[in-house]
Amino acid sequence: MSDSQPRETLGLTEEEMLQLIEELLHENAEEAAEEKGTTIEHELTTPGFAAARSAMSYAVHLVAANNAYFTRHLLDLGVISPGAGIGAVGPTTDPEPDTGA
Repeated sequence: MSDSQPRETLGLTEEEMLQLIEELLHENAEEAAEEKGTTIEHELTTPGFAAARSAMSYAVHLVAANNAYFTRHLLDLGVISPGAGIGAVGPTTDPEPDTGA
């Protein structure tokens, strides 16, 4: 799901989360189809799967917004550096020396 490019926010991208949801729905539809003797395609078009997809899509938007909030917060705290992708973790300035006081 992830390539080696630096990320702009923490966590999975919206596209990655939506892809994961589709994979999970497909797995669940496969199980339901086996139990009911129908097809995966049929199960994916039922109201239950349509509702699940819709609810999960809404949840993905909330999680993506939360990931952006966390990223901004960590940038503001100096835990991660701006412009270097999320791979750049650590203080943006040299830490204060410990004087033992």
